Amino acid sequence: MTRITRAVAALGLGAGSLGWLAGQTIGQDAAVQKASSQGANRTMSPAVVGSIDMEAVFKGYEKVEFLRKQIEAEANVRKAELSKLMAEAQQVAKEMESLTPGSPDFKSHDARLTEYRARLNASREQAQNEFAMKEAEALATIYREVQAMVEAVAKHNHMTYVIRISNEPITGSDPNSALAAMSRSVVYADPTTDITQIVIRLLNRQYQAAGGKPAAPATAAAPPANTLPQPGSAPAAAGAPGGARR
Repeated sequence: MTRITRAVAALGLGAGSLGWLAGQTIGQDAAVQKASSQGANRTMSPAVVGSIDMEAVFKGYEKVEFLRKQIEAEANVRKAELSKLMAEAQQVAKEMESLTPGSPDFKSHDARLTEYRARLNASREQAQNEFAMKEAEALATIYREVQAMVEAVAKHNHMTYVIRISNEPITGSDPNSALAAMSRSVVYADPTTDITQIVIRLLNRQYQAAGGKPAAPATAAAPPANTLPQPGSAPAAAGAPGGARR
């Protein structure tokens, strides 16, 4: 007890100070308990859940097709370059058939052929890595844009959650469709809370407003065969998310 008293005195705290600290601690504990009690008595709003078919969104978003064609065009250019190298290598190999093995010309052609093989392998590997990165970047960009639009539509309709569903129909001609349906975590979702088509429409409107080229009229006018009924209310102004029933 004497040691504790000396330690308190060394810190400049007397008995009155200790009493003040104890009072503060007790007061804080009481405030915390009161706040906790108020939080427990507060009624939380019920969750409002919406749904979206992400596969349909990626199929319907015009920017996805634009980026796919852009990457495909760049890949075709690289493929043509590789084909040219391959043709040159095949020509060297064909010339070697008429040369005497071990001769200076044969050795020269053989060295050129080895060089072509090395260039082809390096170019092919570089192209694969480059386009894998391009596809990953494009996918990440699209997903962020879709996610942002889903968030805007959900907040506009006071939704607290948006779950992923699939509107793909089950067909007898495709046994995998039944297996895929059985593996889905959501068995049923109210079609009036499906924001899929709203998100697609707003994404395309946003994309076109930014200078993107719209899809071909035939593609744009033909809705997916598995489109579910959409809510009756639509955005009143361009870019204003909404339309799902609360």
